[in-house]
Amino acid sequence: PLTDKSCPKQFRNKVYSLVNNEYLTFVKPHKKAFQVQNMFTCANFKCIPYHKVCDLVDDCGDASDEVNCSNHYICNRNSSEYKPRYIPLSSVCDLKIDCLDLSDECNQQCKRELIDDYFLKISSIVIGFLATIFNFLVIIR
Repeated sequence: PLTDKSCPKQFRNKVYSLVNNEYLTFVKPHKKAFQVQNMFTCANFKCIPYHKVCDLVDDCGDASDEVNCSNHYICNRNSSEYKPRYIPLSSVCDLKIDCLDLSDECNQQCKRELIDDYFLKISSIVIGFLATIFNFLVIIR
């Protein structure tokens, strides 16, 4: 649950915090009036404005502001090599490759898949290599 101490070292000049289990509201002094900010608390305890949640950008640094969003597709979801990348749902199955792992175009939803079988992968590499060599020999002659 969120508490008034959920955002350590941020908003030091806050006057008041209204807390419930969904969001924090900080009331800060601002030029003879008060400025109200609704904040999202990240899993790493960083706080960001709510308009930055589900905006296709990892604003928290730990991606917790993009985790439960339904407006995007996550590229590199199963990769430990690459950081996840978020693209709009309209970019999935649009015949344009947006993800380095090709997952936005080659998946069950798009009815297209990459070769998954190890034997077929090796066979296609060997055939491609042989085709390149034979084409090169034909050009030379």
